[in-house]
Amino acid sequence: MKKLDLLSDQALGELDRTRKDGLGFETYARVLTNATLGTQGPFTIGVFGEWGTGKTSLMRLVKQQLASHERVITVWFNAWRYENEEHPIVPLVGTIIRELERHKNLTQQMHDKGSSLIKALRAIAYGFSAKSKVKVPGFAEIEASFVARDMIDRAEKITPDPLLDRSLYYQAFEALASVDYPTDFRVVVLIDDLDRCFPDQAIRLLESIKLVLSQPSFIFVLGVARRVIEGYLQHRYEKEYGIADFQGELYLDKIVQLPFHIPPHIGRMTEFSKILLSHLSPEIQSDLSEILPVVGEAFGGNPRAVIRFINNIIIDLAINSDLAQASLMEVIPLKYFAVSRSLQQRWPDIFSLLVSSDEISEDISKWNKESMREYAFSKEDSDLSVLATALISDRDLQALLFTEHGFSWLRNHSIRRATVNFLRTQRRETESRTNEVTSVYDIYLSYSTRDRGVVSEIAEILSDMGIKVFMDTLLRPGDNWVEMLNKGLLDSSAFGICVSENSSTSEFVNREIESALSKLSVKKDFRILPIMLPGSTYDMLPVALKTIQALDLRDGISPGRIKRLAEALRK
Repeated sequence: MKKLDLLSDQALGELDRTRKDGLGFETYARVLTNATLGTQGPFTIGVFGEWGTGKTSLMRLVKQQLASHERVITVWFNAWRYENEEHPIVPLVGTIIRELERHKNLTQQMHDKGSSLIKALRAIAYGFSAKSKVKVPGFAEIEASFVARDMIDRAEKITPDPLLDRSLYYQAFEALASVDYPTDFRVVVLIDDLDRCFPDQAIRLLESIKLVLSQPSFIFVLGVARRVIEGYLQHRYEKEYGIADFQGELYLDKIVQLPFHIPPHIGRMTEFSKILLSHLSPEIQSDLSEILPVVGEAFGGNPRAVIRFINNIIIDLAINSDLAQASLMEVIPLKYFAVSRSLQQRWPDIFSLLVSSDEISEDISKWNKESMREYAFSKEDSDLSVLATALISDRDLQALLFTEHGFSWLRNHSIRRATVNFLRTQRRETESRTNEVTSVYDIYLSYSTRDRGVVSEIAEILSDMGIKVFMDTLLRPGDNWVEMLNKGLLDSSAFGICVSENSSTSEFVNREIESALSKLSVKKDFRILPIMLPGSTYDMLPVALKTIQALDLRDGISPGRIKRLAEALRK
């Protein structure tokens, strides 16, 4: 039996130390490392990014680079492992103490300063745990202080009776603050998976860090998808306190002095793909070399999504190979799995429409740019015109379908049908459950259906300029349009409302405007951009938008005019 070598999703610097970067993280890690070494503290760095974008990899590289500095103690803390703790600061402090004790040479060089630091940290852990009890399955309630002792691998009695000393926490904090830290001494605490905790626990840990451990020589590096924390805070303050306009982003801004957002990986997928492919068999390398960079771009440059994509294709091929050898189905080439999975995960509605009709797939395979534009800019409301609009506004979709792999997938109807049937029966996957890829758009274009042709021209020019456009081209009877609207706005940085005599009578457009204004009230960097279409007048602008500067296209659409919109979106 042939072994299958799948790609590990371990972060850089964890298990596989031979895997190269490919995303430019070495540079970012070096800069952040120098920042921790040169900053006295207290100081907190926030490494912000969505799930799968590489926060852990970047932080692991920082930890590696800090390892060569003798006067620095690095602490790695996985917050998710302790999310059920009533006071998550207890295991955090315990982890810090453990690292301090592992570096006895350094703490002994500090003499009384080193021992004072460790004693103060122990007192804080016991001060918190003394105020609570924990339940251990199979036992009666056990005082949490004993659990705290176990966490930090210390059995000796620290105080005569910590449960009776109610002022212990305050005394311990004062002791920690009074430690005379050497100027070149650093405790760098890297906290990973904070966004995988229950949000209330993540907030509790953040508050503990701010109120207790914000001390000289302490540098914290937090890995978090800030949208998770901000979204929870906005929800909590609105539901519990009735504050509808609470700005969740300001909370993290008060804790984090240096926000570092994982840069977009768009444009780096070619190099990253080469590194991933180097770990695969020559046959898979050959078949995936053309399409994998395209897939990576289509998945928003999310490294984890690309790795999952490759692993799934390896499994697809293995199952298909076994079934084909048993004469239970035909052999399916890799490129058909690659295109099908890309469409399923990134464009499920497009995928559903394409596989529903051999005629549609055949027609699209014959398109050139002019024929595609002809369908997109027409007022005809057909499946082909809708697909043309999607292709015009999405360069990633064009790059996927208009490749050798894509054309083969569109034209060979029997193998395409066999691939789709395989994924639905052998892998039990449907397009409605595989849309796991989150893409970030520069602008959500709102328009009346009657204006789709002219709006498609705007979308094409924006797309040519590198602007990612969201258009609700595939909304069908029975679809949850409110869900689609909210997701589109959530994933977009701006809302462009195309104004015409048609839009003023559209109930859907009016609902979009309400949702956009609601998002603007809580997300100050979100932008609303009215776009005056040819034939419109300013009287058609909704009252709520009359104070917002509009892009004037009443005299016609041209790249020069659209360039102003693109520049506004890049600010």
